[in-house]
Amino acid sequence: ERIGIAGAGTMGAGIAQAAVLGGIETVIQDPDQGALEKGISRLREGLAKGAERGRWSDEDAARALNRLTPGGGGIDSLAGCDLVIEAAPEDLELKRELFAALAEACGPEAVLATNTSSLSVTAIAAPTPVPERVVGMHFFNPPVLMELVEVVAGDDSSVAALEAATEVASRMGKTPIRARDSVGFVGN
Repeated sequence: ERIGIAGAGTMGAGIAQAAVLGGIETVIQDPDQGALEKGISRLREGLAKGAERGRWSDEDAARALNRLTPGGGGIDSLAGCDLVIEAAPEDLELKRELFAALAEACGPEAVLATNTSSLSVTAIAAPTPVPERVVGMHFFNPPVLMELVEVVAGDDSSVAALEAATEVASRMGKTPIRARDSVGFVGN
């Protein structure tokens, strides 16, 4: 019912926009306050442009924006989210550190998803105490317009975590497909 986005860059802001348009309460977090503000501004602009172009109404855009909560600079602002989607740069060590921190901050029940386009989900999950909660959710750019989402199973990903990621992607209006944890998954 509540998701978090770790990273407010182009992909993070776009994923957050898709989530709020899908009716999902969303927290967006970035350790860089300037990046967070820029991402939220990009999201607001995207909602306004979509309303201007008739993709959704002004009222839908306003309701979507009301579903967005800016997280503070700390990862703890994502506590209480049922699923967190990481949208950080493609750097394995950075993602591994982030997932270890997310696992601690979000508790034992949250599903943790990486938006990686090419790194191993299994390798990203390795430092977490519960790798069965880690999956891939690879959105394509721009996330609001591109319909496909690759839901990637790492070696230890649970069926429940994969089903949760698939359900969230569907609620965002996306077409989720399952992919193996292999170089480039399906789309790349």
